[in-house]
Amino acid sequence: MSDVTVIGLGEMGSAIANAFLNADYDVTVWNRSPERMEPFRESGVPCAKSANDAGEASPVVVICIADYAATWQLLEQGLGEALQDKTLLQFSTGTPQEARDIWSGAKENDTKYLDGALLAYPREIGHSGIVAISGDEGTYSEVKRLLAALSTDVRYLGSTVGAAAALEVAVLSYYVCTHLGTIHGALVCESEGVPADILASTIIDSQPSDAEEIAHLGQALLKNEFANPGASIGVYSGVLDRILSQAEDAGINASIPEFANAFYKKGIESGLADEEVVALIKLLRKSTPPN
Repeated sequence: MSDVTVIGLGEMGSAIANAFLNADYDVTVWNRSPERMEPFRESGVPCAKSANDAGEASPVVVICIADYAATWQLLEQGLGEALQDKTLLQFSTGTPQEARDIWSGAKENDTKYLDGALLAYPREIGHSGIVAISGDEGTYSEVKRLLAALSTDVRYLGSTVGAAAALEVAVLSYYVCTHLGTIHGALVCESEGVPADILASTIIDSQPSDAEEIAHLGQALLKNEFANPGASIGVYSGVLDRILSQAEDAGINASIPEFANAFYKKGIESGLADEEVVALIKLLRKSTPPN
């Protein structure tokens, strides 16, 4: 029997399998498309004939495929039974609710379950890419040493099984909004003949101070304390006014800052002008998320 099975051999799944192999673990692999198993087969790594065989080959099974729906399909086709009394570690992409659904299904087969998020590129796996894990603490303790093969930065988020998926969605939301700001910044630079690579290098060079500010904002959100800001909602609203003025002068599209401006103005109308910028979360909070 192998130490661990890896199901799914895309770029990320292959990186996971290779990280385990590099750490001298015995690994079994399986992929729906057989050609993806060939590099492993040529290296002498056991390649299962089916997902069910892969599940039976090891006490710990790692799944890294397209999404949770694809995982459900495998479980319903017999993998679920093959995982009875074993540990399933999910690294597919999904939402917290999907993580809870898979967890519930795993419990029906007496399968231990951990949900994971790989906040890293495949090239970082086996090195220092962030690996987030959530689920039962005892189960995590059992596989902690194994997971260390994936990164020097494995972060256990607690027993709330949807936590890892939530963190991944949160980080992606940050990136998506950052990309929108970069796009509008590029429009501004184009309007004045400033090359985009100068914009990019300037953003990169500002990272040390940005990291400090993000850490500060994280503490403000954690403590729910928004007084005495470095730059208030009112200040940033004024910044948006200048951004919109420049867009009008240059005749460039202002869809992105217009959306942000409306949100900041709503914050000011709600009496938040003198508070920390992340106090805008008060406009969005609803009910407490499920455990």
